[in-house]
Amino acid sequence: MLHTFKLRPIQIVAVTITLLLTACGGDKQDIHQLLDARDQAVSSRNINSYSALLHTEYSHLGQSASDVLARVEALFFQFDTMEMSSSDRTIYFVDDSHAQCEQSYILRVKADDEWRAIAQRERLDLIKSADGWKISGGL
Repeated sequence: MLHTFKLRPIQIVAVTITLLLTACGGDKQDIHQLLDARDQAVSSRNINSYSALLHTEYSHLGQSASDVLARVEALFFQFDTMEMSSSDRTIYFVDDSHAQCEQSYILRVKADDEWRAIAQRERLDLIKSADGWKISGGL
């Protein structure tokens, strides 16, 4: 015998919210991992690792991924040692494959045996591709 039941509107809303939060939770974790990997790529001055984090169609203020990589590589050569750490992240989902992240970061650089630090707040555009979340703008 087949049993049927009716869900009340509040139950439908609760199930929908639970499903959305579960889906977003995995995406948020993936985005945190992406941005942590950026900190590590800068700190280790690894241009190949940094390149892997950018979306192939990166575009921001007229700059492409190639432009960003050239700028980052020049920064790597300019300083003896670098350390990057980010914090205070807020992630906004536009849809299933687009998000934005606002975060603060501190970039410490060493030149001529002297440390200097730059603290900034940034807003990054992110796209989910077949390879996972990638940075598509904002650098």
